[in-house]
Amino acid sequence: MKQTLLIFLLVYGFNAALAQQTTWGVNIAPSISHRLPQTKTLPAREESVRSGERPMHTFDFGIDFRTAINDHWYVGTALLYSQKGFANTNVAIPYPDIRVSRAHIIDFIQNYLEIPFFVTRTVFKNNRFQLYPMVGVTNSLLLSEKNRVAVRGGEVDKEVEEALSKPYLRTKQVHNIGLLGGFGIQASVDPKTFIGLEAQTKFMLSPLADISSQSQRNLYSVGLNFRFVRTLR
Repeated sequence: MKQTLLIFLLVYGFNAALAQQTTWGVNIAPSISHRLPQTKTLPAREESVRSGERPMHTFDFGIDFRTAINDHWYVGTALLYSQKGFANTNVAIPYPDIRVSRAHIIDFIQNYLEIPFFVTRTVFKNNRFQLYPMVGVTNSLLLSEKNRVAVRGGEVDKEVEEALSKPYLRTKQVHNIGLLGGFGIQASVDPKTFIGLEAQTKFMLSPLADISSQSQRNLYSVGLNFRFVRTLR
């Protein structure tokens, strides 16, 4: 009986202590996504496609959970809806059979279900604020990819839009591994509520294959993650 009571108290005490140091957070992260620069010389046709590439605005949204290992180290995971991609302002080359002009712009958008695993280490902490770097890996499952078509100073012709909606790139695999890193600050609102801001960068290890040039390059993003955080108890 005493042994059972002791085990119960130990388990209850461990769970209570863990819950006091475990938080969940709502995350919204506006970001800018692009591809790494081309490192090899391309023929003129392919170079014309590459020269039109521009970064595009994307975002992540979801929830995370973080648990303290000790006073300085935390481990965490998240469930995120994550966008990645880039824009291209020179689309006449990859779509030679379509009536396009220099006014057309394409955003190549990928939508992922993302589960990152990461660690943070508190480097400064007082009664109100704490600062920490973070590093980890991402697991990204591709949900969809598409072209979003626009035209400067006017409306897109429906036939042209439909023809341009098929991406001129293809993803090497549905499941993608990536790296993440950043730095964050968190401020307390009350003993159980916090707000935070994190500067994050993500780099996809699985490249995109460019059908028009047969080159392969990786996507990356840089963004600000706004967090609303609550402790579990």
